[in-house]
Amino acid sequence: MWFELRKEDLSFARRAPLVHSVEFIVATPRAAVFAVISDPTTWKDWFPGVRAASYAGDAPRGVGTVRRAHVGNTHWEEEMIAWQPDECWAYTIVRSTVPMAKAQIEAFEFSDADGATRVRWTLALEPRLLARLGSPFLPRVVGRLFVRAMQNLERYTQTAAADSKA
Repeated sequence: MWFELRKEDLSFARRAPLVHSVEFIVATPRAAVFAVISDPTTWKDWFPGVRAASYAGDAPRGVGTVRRAHVGNTHWEEEMIAWQPDECWAYTIVRSTVPMAKAQIEAFEFSDADGATRVRWTLALEPRLLARLGSPFLPRVVGRLFVRAMQNLERYTQTAAADSKA
């Protein structure tokens, strides 16, 4: 069963009832980090729980592009709301098979950090009952998930760089 969510833009992060932001320094240049994060086919290799992800339709990709993700036993359909190479990549959830939120966005922002990349992930949502019940635990869960994902992403990008040099 699918649950429809209200589409939102980046400003939702300033007015959503629940907002969680986490940062991590990835020892990889911004262009490489952005390339991996914006390529849904790589997510299964570094983001915990992702089984598959893909874009709908043909290239070019950008704002308005639809991404579909299979995460654990859930499915998500997202629409890109920001696509600024090496700076910001964000989407709004348009529907999912889990009744977590009435509206939700996720944004990845990238900045330089002494030869590495600072990645800031913001999760903003208007929760349904399920997310409201879990909200006291959300900051810790989101933080741990993000750190693990960024550690995996760092290893993934460094392995890909080493393989390309071989």
